[in-house]
Amino acid sequence: MKKTYVLILNFILLLLPQAGYAFPVMPLRHLFDITHAFLQPTDVAVGKDNDIYVVDGVNNRIKVFNEKGDFKFSFGGKGTAQGTFDTPVGITVDSNGQVYVADTGNRRVQIFTSDGKVKNQIVLPSENVKRPRDPVDVAVEESLNRLYISDNDNHQILVYTLPDHKLLSVLGSEGSDMQQFWYPFLMDSDNAGAVFIVDVFNTRVQQWRDNSGLRSIGAWGVDLGQLYRPKGVCVDKNGLIFVSDSVLGVIQLFNSNGDFKAVLGTESREVLKWKTPMGITVDKQQRLYVVEMLPNRVRVYKILPDQMLEQKQ
Repeated sequence: MKKTYVLILNFILLLLPQAGYAFPVMPLRHLFDITHAFLQPTDVAVGKDNDIYVVDGVNNRIKVFNEKGDFKFSFGGKGTAQGTFDTPVGITVDSNGQVYVADTGNRRVQIFTSDGKVKNQIVLPSENVKRPRDPVDVAVEESLNRLYISDNDNHQILVYTLPDHKLLSVLGSEGSDMQQFWYPFLMDSDNAGAVFIVDVFNTRVQQWRDNSGLRSIGAWGVDLGQLYRPKGVCVDKNGLIFVSDSVLGVIQLFNSNGDFKAVLGTESREVLKWKTPMGITVDKQQRLYVVEMLPNRVRVYKILPDQMLEQKQ
């Protein structure tokens, strides 16, 4: 019954623009898709040279493409030695081109050069936790020299110092109150001191700064500005917050105060629907990258200027 209910809601949402229902749509122009024998990819990041890094999780590899989507190389493979992976999930690239990968099954974060050579690893401590550490994503906050790691099973965020990788603090606990988590997942930072954390089962994104929760973005539901099963988040250069919903198949846009602004759609203002959208990112060229896990591809779009939305911001 629940699945049927969701499918009906998806169908209604798809038809809303044609039915004359008025709400803001942020227009995108589709550029290209990336497919390369992926098996349930989960996340994507863009390097300083515009190379595209895709987590090919079940294949235990990171695949790298140029800015046109052409394959360049891959690194990793199944294993426990440094440079290999066990079902990695999240990825980020810092301004120096260093690549950070949440090596989930090996309970560590690995750090690579931009060309895939392993540099270091952070093995997560197992003391004082109910379950083994479960790192699913990593975010770098360069303005504070901080590295954030989301521990999904323990409902916590681990904060490390950069560049020495010392554990500084552990944020959150299991629960639904502010500054608590219920399966934290993918993350992003705005390089102005804030980190954004997808709080999956609490159906929201939490914004943190200086080890404190600032605000909650979104709430449970299927209406505009609400989330059913959020999975990915990213912040663009203007401070706009993009959130993907893997069940409803949409991406919504929020302003820097956490207020709903738009649903992403086509140039003709029709709501775009993705299949199991997961990790998302926006590069410095205002290109949006969307990982579709079950179709095994990454879709790339140009975010188009929109005067109507700018006037409402």
